[in-house]
Amino acid sequence: MKLQVKLNLIFFLVFIFGVAAVNLLRPHSQSEEASKLEQRELAKQPEFTVDRFFEGQYTRDFDNYFSDNFAYRTALVEVGTSLKELRGFPEEEGVTIVSQGGDNMNGDSTGSSVSEVNSSNYLLLKDRAYIAFKFSAPAAEMYADALNRFSSLVDPKVRVYSLLAPSSVEFPINEDFKKLSDSQKDAFAHINSRLDAKIGQVDAYGGLAEHKDEYIYFRTDHHWTALGAYYAYAKFMDSIGETAVPLDKYKKGEIEGFLGTAYKQTLSKSNKLKSHPDTLTYYTPFVKNTYTMYSSTGKAIERKAVDPNYAKNSSTFYATFLGGDYPWGEIKTDNKNGKRIVVIKDSYANAFVPFLIPHFEKVYYLDPRHYKGNIIDFMTEQKITDVLFLNNSTVARNTGISKILNEKMDIGK
Repeated sequence: MKLQVKLNLIFFLVFIFGVAAVNLLRPHSQSEEASKLEQRELAKQPEFTVDRFFEGQYTRDFDNYFSDNFAYRTALVEVGTSLKELRGFPEEEGVTIVSQGGDNMNGDSTGSSVSEVNSSNYLLLKDRAYIAFKFSAPAAEMYADALNRFSSLVDPKVRVYSLLAPSSVEFPINEDFKKLSDSQKDAFAHINSRLDAKIGQVDAYGGLAEHKDEYIYFRTDHHWTALGAYYAYAKFMDSIGETAVPLDKYKKGEIEGFLGTAYKQTLSKSNKLKSHPDTLTYYTPFVKNTYTMYSSTGKAIERKAVDPNYAKNSSTFYATFLGGDYPWGEIKTDNKNGKRIVVIKDSYANAFVPFLIPHFEKVYYLDPRHYKGNIIDFMTEQKITDVLFLNNSTVARNTGISKILNEKMDIGK
């Protein structure tokens, strides 16, 4: 064996065993709770029990913990990504497609007997990422049927509305890019054509299309910005016969350096998004209010509807709005008009809900993915006058939300 080969082998073994020794000897207290690079919480050291060990759960959890906490992990992830880019991936002006298992748009991973999409294809173009949309007519019809069923079960005096939120791939910077994704406009029309006539249809799509050249979607995250949510809110106000509050009445704030869900999902493929982070803009409510959110255990926690401090204490800056995703929440305002609205929602509504504060006496939100009770009973218990279903285009590509809605209408029957 040549001397150079032997030296390379020795160097490699020293490096491997050196890294192993550092990981074994480093104090567990040095482990981070969240990755600033990926903006997500890291796995915590699992608790050892005999039962969990023999079931194999402990070893699986420890494997996840070690993967998230080995020495110099952040630096190695950055180096790995940079090396991939040095190999010429992605192309400078081309589109890179990154496939991910599970649907990041609403967290659904349920299978279905109908034709649908339960995985996400991220399309990377220059400094931004999009999620490709694949239409499923059966999934869209199931969602419309779920809303019709809900409308038939609640008190006829309750006003029910539907707002379908398009994602950024519908308004790309390159029109040819749209050929890689099905039309969400057509998908929404299919849902709306099946909705009962008494369900109000909010044209959020039209409101966003009118402002498509503005900063209405994040480049590195799958959500709309607060500005995008505002334009959808303005369309909702049109639907209920009210006037939207002008944006200049709000105190505006900004948080620089936001790297969102799309960045996290595509980090192993491209580092380009990191060099072009988003700015998260928020608008602080001016009407006096108290916000209480309820955890999965039913614990009531006092929060603020919009607070930039939540960005510092969370793995995502989007937690600025409502503090993140929780089963349900209640916002009491100084308005004395007797109107109580509940937004049955996914995370797109988090930036939307605070804009409702000037118009209602009480604003509720209910996330069926996490809420454990019966959503029909909730309407009666909280004396709801208006209901808004706000979900993104995922409801027209898989049945996850529709199934959950139906289940939450059946609980306790």
